[in-house]
Amino acid sequence: MLVSLPEEVNSLLSRVPEALTRLLGTNLVGLYVYGSLFEASFDPSRSDVDRIAVTEQALAELEFHQLKEWLTEAAAINPWYGRLQMSFLIRGHVLAEDPRACLFQFGVLERTGSDGNPLIWMDFFQRGRTLWGAPPESFLPEITPAIFHQALVREVGYLSEELCVKTDSRWRDDLCYRVYAVLTLCRILYSARTGRVTSKTRAGQWALDRASLDRHDLIRQVVENRESCVLEDVPVSHLCGFIEHARSQVDSGPPVSPNVDAVRSLESD
Repeated sequence: MLVSLPEEVNSLLSRVPEALTRLLGTNLVGLYVYGSLFEASFDPSRSDVDRIAVTEQALAELEFHQLKEWLTEAAAINPWYGRLQMSFLIRGHVLAEDPRACLFQFGVLERTGSDGNPLIWMDFFQRGRTLWGAPPESFLPEITPAIFHQALVREVGYLSEELCVKTDSRWRDDLCYRVYAVLTLCRILYSARTGRVTSKTRAGQWALDRASLDRHDLIRQVVENRESCVLEDVPVSHLCGFIEHARSQVDSGPPVSPNVDAVRSLESD
């Protein structure tokens, strides 16, 4: 479903491909957008702009510094660059851990590496667009059940690390991050059950319809108060219990076959 985008977002959508083709030249394989941008769940007050840039080779130091300089200058003009999250992945390594990969997030470009997350590509096939370059089918390897399963395991692990393991985590007491964590857990459970991906909004409602009594109130609060990030009397231990439940569900059975074909068109459930 196409939505009406703010003019600043349309400017970002047109300027980033122009800049990347100019700065990276033949090293740029393609530029892709995924997430809620092109559907009704996009909310200008809080949604990010999620992108993937695929390059033939790892960014050279000159390319990295030129990109960093351009992104910094662009962010000073258009505040939406602060909401831009763009991964720079390397063709031939898009589904593999790769320390050479880069990430632009929170207005900063860093060499953070990549965990080879296949879920972003499944999300792309569901609701994404190719903004420039080769279609992902031309370079994306098969997303096997094992790759899909390991991605879900990692997603649970990331949430556990920030909320349950690292007592000094910057996200531990952030109510909006807690909302994000609960909805992400709902997406993980949905994917573990169906082999598909879906939006946080749909996953939250799906989980609410199936939640046991001890988790129903937590999920209900998140679904009803997502925009305000209001969570009443939710201790970290309750969140960690939900995380462990998700971990047990992901680990309890054989890896589910990822249903890539099913996500090439928007789900209606």
